[in-house]
Amino acid sequence: MEVHVVAVELIAKLRDAIDAIDDHLSEMDCVTLQALETRLPKNAAPGSAEMVMLLLIYREMKNRKGCA
Repeated sequence: MEVHVVAVELIAKLRDAIDAIDDHLSEMDCVTLQALETRLPKNAAPGSAEMVMLLLIYREMKNRKGCA
């Protein structure tokens, strides 16, 4: 039971971190987003921090008109 509580807490902290990154990306201009995207590896491992960051960047660029 204790392990479950720790896992739930860790997932909540991870969600908070992803939300904070997403908020930060939403404040960046298109040029900065594109520069960040080019610096991340295109073959990042699924589930890795790099892959999560790429997905957040792609989603942010897609939601903007003329940013892709």
